[in-house]
Amino acid sequence: MACLIVMLLVSLLISIVNGQQCSAGFNQSITGQCSSAHNCSGTLLTSTACGKQLCCIPTRALPVSPNCLPPKLFHALYNNTPRAQSLLNIFNYGMNASGICNHCQAKAAFLAIAATMTKNFSIDERSASDAQFTADDDKYGNKQKGDGSRFRRRGLFGLRGRTMYERLQAVFPQYQSVNNSESVALLENAIIIAARFWNYPDLINKSSLTHDTDGSFYGFSMLWHKLNRDVTELATAVKYYQTFLRQLQCSSDLYQGEGPSCIYNNTHLGTCTPGCIKGLEESSSFCGCSTPKAQPCPKSPSHVRCCLDSCAQELKLDLGLVLDASGSIGKDNYTLQLNFTRGLLRQLNVGQNKTHVGIINYSTDQEVLTWLNQNYALSEKLRQVDRATYYGSGTDTASALKTADTVFSIANGRRKLEQGVTPVIFVLTDGASDNPPATIQAAKILKDKDITLVSVGVGGQVNLVELHAICSSPPAENYFAMSDYQALQSRINQFKSKACSEPGLISSNTTVTDEIQKDRYKFLKIKIILMSNKTLIKVTLFNGNVKLFYSFTNRNPKDPADFFDYESETRSIIEATPKKSSEVTLVIDKPNAPTGEYAFIGVKGLEDHTRYQIQFDDCAKVDCTKSSVITIKFSILLTILCTLFVF
Repeated sequence: MACLIVMLLVSLLISIVNGQQCSAGFNQSITGQCSSAHNCSGTLLTSTACGKQLCCIPTRALPVSPNCLPPKLFHALYNNTPRAQSLLNIFNYGMNASGICNHCQAKAAFLAIAATMTKNFSIDERSASDAQFTADDDKYGNKQKGDGSRFRRRGLFGLRGRTMYERLQAVFPQYQSVNNSESVALLENAIIIAARFWNYPDLINKSSLTHDTDGSFYGFSMLWHKLNRDVTELATAVKYYQTFLRQLQCSSDLYQGEGPSCIYNNTHLGTCTPGCIKGLEESSSFCGCSTPKAQPCPKSPSHVRCCLDSCAQELKLDLGLVLDASGSIGKDNYTLQLNFTRGLLRQLNVGQNKTHVGIINYSTDQEVLTWLNQNYALSEKLRQVDRATYYGSGTDTASALKTADTVFSIANGRRKLEQGVTPVIFVLTDGASDNPPATIQAAKILKDKDITLVSVGVGGQVNLVELHAICSSPPAENYFAMSDYQALQSRINQFKSKACSEPGLISSNTTVTDEIQKDRYKFLKIKIILMSNKTLIKVTLFNGNVKLFYSFTNRNPKDPADFFDYESETRSIIEATPKKSSEVTLVIDKPNAPTGEYAFIGVKGLEDHTRYQIQFDDCAKVDCTKSSVITIKFSILLTILCTLFVF
C-alpha cells in the first residue's frame, strides 16, 4: 500500500510539473515548458521549476539541408521521438555546414562527440549545483566566483570556460556568449558552433578534425584531445563512435591505427601508438602498446605512446592476394593493385617462419605468381609481383577463387590451425565477375574452411552486392571501399590492426606450440559448441612464463593492469595468475546464459623468449579436479545495450 501511495504521489507531481513554464538559470528571458527529454523537440536546460524534468526551450527553425544522415539511423537508436526528429534535422544542417556530408567516419565522429557532451542527447548543458561547480572557478580561464557555473560545459561540442566563451563571442558576437552564456546551448546556435569547432577546434586556427577521422582509435584520440586537451570521457566517446560507425555502415569497424614516427629512448625509431585506457576493458581489440617504459608522444593524448613493437612484426599469417587483371578493371587500376600489394607486403613480417604469401593473377585464365610454400623471402615475393601481367580480358573470379583453394591447401603450404597461424585472402576486384553465383559459391567454400576473405573494391563502379557476398561476415569489417586506393596507407594500417587482433581459431582437444615476448599478447578462440560443460586450458612452459585471460564477450581479453589509469571493481575478463612452475592451468565453465559463438583466450608473456605449449581438453575426457588446476567460475555480465540510448 505504501509503495502504491508513493507511485501515485510521483505520478501526480509529474503531471503538475509537465507543461509548466520554466526559464534558464541565468537568463530569465530564455523560457520554455517543463518536459521529459524524449518529448522535447527543442533545447534541454536544467530548471528548479521542473523538479526531475527539464526545461524544454523551443528551437528556432534552421534552413532545410540535404540529408546527410539516413532517417532510419535515429529511428533505430532513439525510437523516432520528438527529440530524435529535431536532432536529425539539426545534424543534417550541421554536417552540411561542416563539409562532411559525404564522409562516413567524420559523421560518426561528429555524432559521437555530441552524444558524449550531451549524455546521449539527454541534456544540453552540464547539470550540477552551483556549489559543485565552484571547483571550476579557477580553471579553463575562469577568473571570478561563480564562473565555473556560468561558463559550464554546454552545447553539442561542449564549450567550457570563460576563455572559450570569450573566443566564441569574438567569432559570433550576435550570441553575446559571455553575458548570455546559456545562448550557446540553444540547439540552433549549438549546431553552428559545433560546425565551427569542427574546422577550427580552438575557434581560431583552422585545423579541420576531418583529418583525424579515418575510423581509427588513434585518429579519434587525437580529435578528442584537440577539443578537450585530456582523455576524460574518451572511453565513453569511443563507444559511441563504434556505435555510429556501425549504424552508418562505414567501411570498417573501429581499428587501432598509428601516428607518426617517434624516437624511443633516444636510440630507436618507434611509432606513436594508442594504448588501452580505463573504460575500454571489454573493447580492447583496437588498442595496446607493450613497449616497456614507453614515453608519451609529443602533442598527443597521454595514452598515446612511442612504441617499438608493431603487432605486424610478430604476426604470422598465411596471406593470399587475388589480383583482378580483367578488362573491366583497366590498366591504371591494375597498376594500383600492384602498388597496394607491394605496400602491404613491405609492412608485414614476410619470411619462412613468419608470414607466408600466395599471389594469384587472373582474367579469363589464372596464374599463380607465388605459392605459400615457395620463395619465402620478401624480396622474392616482390619480384613475382613485378612480373605480373595485365591481361585485359574476361573476369573469371570463380576460377581464381578455386585456384586460391588449391594454393591454400595443406599440401601446398597452408599451416594448420594448431600452429596459431591466421589464413587471410585479399580479393581485389570490381565485383563484375562473369558468373556471380559461381563466384559466391567458390568464396563460400574458402570461408567454410575458416579462411577470412577480405574483398577490396577497385575503381569507382563496383558491384557491392557481389563484393559483400565474397567477403567474410560482417561486410562492415571485411569489405574495403578503396576508391582508387587513395586511402592506401590507412587501409593497410586497418588491415594490420584487424589481423593482429583477430584470434586464431582452435579446435577442441588440440595443442598449439608458440613463442611470445614479454608484455606481448596472443589471442585464440574456441567454439562454444565444441566445449563440454567444463574445458581445461593447460599451458606447458618450455621457457619463461605466461598469464592467461578469457572472456565470452571480449575478443581480445587483456590484463586489466595494462589499461591506462585503470580503476574498476568489476571485470568480465577472467584471469589465471601463474606461479613459477612449468604449468599454468585454467578451467572454463560453459556459460548457462546465451553468449556469442566463441570463448576467447588471451595469453600474455611475462618474460622474454617465452616458449610454451597450450592445450585445450574437455573435462569429460581429462581430470579437471586436481589441486594444480585453478578453477574459476565465470558469471556472464549482460550489458543491456538499449539503456545506452534511452533519454
